[in-house]
Amino acid sequence: MDTIDSFVQTPLLISAAAGLVLFILLLIAKIRKTAAISFVYFPVIGITVAGAIFTAFDPKVFYIAIILILCELLFIAYAFVLAVSDPEKIAEKKQKKEQQENYDPQIADTKALAAQAEKFKALLKTNQEMVEKASQYFKEEDSLASFLENFNKLIVEQTNADGCAILVFDEFDNILAVKSVSGTFPPPYKLPEDLPHKAIRVETNFRYSNFGLTGNIFGEIFSSGEAVNITNPIKDPRVYQNGPEDFLRCGPYIFIPVKQSGESTSIICLARKPDSEPFSKEEFETACNLANALSVALVPLNSFLAYAEHAELTKEGDIATKFQKTLVPEKIPAINKLSIGKYEIQTENVCGDYYDIIPSRKDRITFIMSDVAGKGMNSLVVMIMVRAMLRLLANTNQTAATILEWVNKAICSEKNSMDHFASVSLINYNSVNNTAQIASSGMNPVLLYSSQTGSITKVSTSCEPIGVEKNTQFKNVDISLDAGDILVTCTDGLLECLNESGVQYSLENLSKVIKANCKLNGKDIAAKVKDNIKKFCGNTQQYDDQSLLVIKIQG
Repeated sequence: MDTIDSFVQTPLLISAAAGLVLFILLLIAKIRKTAAISFVYFPVIGITVAGAIFTAFDPKVFYIAIILILCELLFIAYAFVLAVSDPEKIAEKKQKKEQQENYDPQIADTKALAAQAEKFKALLKTNQEMVEKASQYFKEEDSLASFLENFNKLIVEQTNADGCAILVFDEFDNILAVKSVSGTFPPPYKLPEDLPHKAIRVETNFRYSNFGLTGNIFGEIFSSGEAVNITNPIKDPRVYQNGPEDFLRCGPYIFIPVKQSGESTSIICLARKPDSEPFSKEEFETACNLANALSVALVPLNSFLAYAEHAELTKEGDIATKFQKTLVPEKIPAINKLSIGKYEIQTENVCGDYYDIIPSRKDRITFIMSDVAGKGMNSLVVMIMVRAMLRLLANTNQTAATILEWVNKAICSEKNSMDHFASVSLINYNSVNNTAQIASSGMNPVLLYSSQTGSITKVSTSCEPIGVEKNTQFKNVDISLDAGDILVTCTDGLLECLNESGVQYSLENLSKVIKANCKLNGKDIAAKVKDNIKKFCGNTQQYDDQSLLVIKIQG
């Protein structure tokens, strides 16, 4: 049958009218949001109404079939979307939509402020607890190490980590040094080629390792200053896979640089075993909050440690300086044919210089100028050893160079961790034939002013300091002296003292003062040098002892 009978026209028009009413009602419901109405219903009703009206005035079964096909296609598409959609996402989207519809800026701001306040309050409490904990370690023998061990356990517990390592930056050597390790920490860096792949050996090696700022994951993240949560170590190129042993397999990691005054000072490294779940967002945030608390707590702890170290060094320095004064001659001995002057300034807590005059016999008066490396008690101990040996050997018939060689061998044989280096100038003066034999080690120069030529020359030879190499050989320099000649020796603290512009006093300035005052006696020449240095340096603070010996040949 190709056409629809005319008696069907009326129902079609009624259907179109009903569809139109339905369309209007659904539209009103959509606008008023009284129900969740899909957009699909509107084109379906529109097609039905339009098709019914068109068929009523041009009755053909073909049109009805087309209408049904179009409506079914729309419903099929709608049903497909419903079939493949995620109910959770739909619910989340619905909830989000409802939140947006019910959004009240004033209430939302109040809630946000309240949440922020609670978060800040929690952080403040964490920081306070951490500072209080740090203060409990002030009296520990190794305060920093003990505090870091305690913090290590805390952050492992709070983040459910299997292990933790804390590395501290050493500014002097520009390295990261491992200071605290706990639990299981698979190495995310390339192990040394000669290290056996045994758990105890790898762990021990790591505990005493240092890392540069490049070429390893610790240095790279420390330098970047950004915390990192590594969820998939296999795909992260920064994590080095040492394998194939199970204990070397890497799991999830967290790396957090700890900053103070905007600069990274240490790095916290958390690890989980292979095949473990990655650290969650909440655990990562907890670790970052604890790292911030550690940064705050380290400020008073480091300040206390710096103060304690300074106080200890000051105490040692005061004792050393007191004893240093007893090592130099109280009075310059009167020696025939010689006029002797001296000048020394001891810098607080340094204790590096000493000079000595040993009139052992008529044909040998020994003059010594020494500058010991180090500060405080360290340099005092070495100074006492050097002085005792020189005083003993000066009474022998050995040459100046041999005396220095014997002292050097004795100092080099000392097996201890402290520095034991010393620059020594030794002058053996023979008053019988008016000659001198000179030997020197290190930086202390010996100058000779010639009354015949009016010139100044350096007569000492450059050589390693005492205490560097056991088999070092020193040289003798033998010179003849005339009346009016002047021998001068000093420490590098005098030559390197600075003025306000940072310029060193220098050997040239010292030579000028000696030449300008060559007619004076040794004591007055030393006084002129002192005045000249004071004028040159002004009020600039100096950091090393200054010592000078002037020996003028009178006849």
